[in-house]
Amino acid sequence: MKKLWVRCKLIMVRGLMVSLITMLVLVGVGSWLSPVAPALAQVGAPVMMEKPPAAPPEAEKKEGAPTTCGPMISDTCLPIETGKFAMQAWWALSVYPGVFTQNWRSVTAGGDFHTFFMPVKFIYGPTKDLELYAVVPFIHNWVNDVNARGPNGESSASFSGIGDITAVAKYNVLPEGTYMPAVSAVGGVGFPTGHASRLNPGRLGQDAIGTGSFNFITGVNLFKYLKPFLVHSQIWFNTPVNLYKMTSDPLRNVRSREYLTANLATELPISKRWVLLFEVYSNWCWQNLNTIQGYQTPQTVIGVMPGIEFLATDKLALAAGCSFDLAGKNGVQKFTPMITAFYTF
Repeated sequence: MKKLWVRCKLIMVRGLMVSLITMLVLVGVGSWLSPVAPALAQVGAPVMMEKPPAAPPEAEKKEGAPTTCGPMISDTCLPIETGKFAMQAWWALSVYPGVFTQNWRSVTAGGDFHTFFMPVKFIYGPTKDLELYAVVPFIHNWVNDVNARGPNGESSASFSGIGDITAVAKYNVLPEGTYMPAVSAVGGVGFPTGHASRLNPGRLGQDAIGTGSFNFITGVNLFKYLKPFLVHSQIWFNTPVNLYKMTSDPLRNVRSREYLTANLATELPISKRWVLLFEVYSNWCWQNLNTIQGYQTPQTVIGVMPGIEFLATDKLALAAGCSFDLAGKNGVQKFTPMITAFYTF
């Protein structure tokens, strides 16, 4: 019994010691954690990395019109780049199968008439949206087997020289929009540098290679890219003022013969280097004019010109085509094969 009591005491003492040790451990751990808990409580919640806002979708870039040589007859709308200089030359041979009467009829020309026409165009862009250019034409006329012979029985004749020089300024006032075409305002002057007076009857009219007048030009050029077509339009009002007189009356000039030029051209790129071209050209004169020999009268004429362009390099473009006068009045009828070269420096 005594041994049992001793064993119980030992068990109780051991249990008490275990309890004391457990309490001491808990108190020590609590005292160690107590200063840490407030520190942790002062720390903010972990920063959540917000997803960056999605970039706005890029606006769809409008596809620009491809580079081409441009129309061969119609004037272009978009000016050359600022500071750029370019030259363009044409080589054209006109053959005259007939003449148009005042009643829109075509009759025989009365001989084999020809004209070799080589205008050279100098182009410069001094500032943004502005283009200046001058056209200097070389003209060679010749005729064979005329019905109405000259005063000494001449049946053939020829003459060469510089024709009327034209200077033009073109300013892009409205850029091309989604639905609106680009619009350029045009102003220019044609100078009477060609041979137009003191004509030799023996040359059968072939020495008349000028109009003998200042031609004041005002108008607009338009352009619109209607994929895959490039559409050009030219509307010019021409007001010539003549230097020479019809009679001794100083108040009468040799005609103030205004006329309207309206052209439309369409280009269709078929590859990176080849472009198809089709033009409709016209001059509209609202008077039936008959001027004396040596003064070339603006005529009413409507024609078409199919052609093709070749982009040889980034700086050189070539084009070839043939124009056909389809209808007209009070003027010549002709068809003209031509080639042109455009070079940008």
